[in-house]
Amino acid sequence: MKILVPYNSQSKSSANALELAKQHAIAFQGSLHVVTSAQRTKTEKDIPLVEEAEKALWEVEQQMNQAGITCHTHLLIRQLSRGEDVVSFAEENEIDEIIVGVERKSRVGKFVMGSLAQYVILQASCPVVTIKSEATMPDIFLGSRTFM
Repeated sequence: MKILVPYNSQSKSSANALELAKQHAIAFQGSLHVVTSAQRTKTEKDIPLVEEAEKALWEVEQQMNQAGITCHTHLLIRQLSRGEDVVSFAEENEIDEIIVGVERKSRVGKFVMGSLAQYVILQASCPVVTIKSEATMPDIFLGSRTFM
């Protein structure tokens, strides 16, 4: 099973998605493809951002390899939106499952910045699993949901 995780090292939901993907890879004897989608560099001041992304991906690959999971990392720098990048990569590499972190955004935030998760959920040809940035667990006393 090939599992794809869109990854942003600054995002808690990406970290949660990566952890869930790790569990799926172990359970289903799968391999991970961890991708970061970036804009083309326009000036030299963008180079440190690219280097930071490469470093974060390298760290993920090392962590997964130490856990005995086959992991391939990819920095996608193409002329596509982040959502289009992820869906195209999934199709090109015959990915079986995409695990993506989701975060609560306002309608304006989605309109201005777009929503990678929304695009992937609607456009991917394979199953998509989402995970929130904060896990919720039932409150054993009141039966309500609390954030951890």
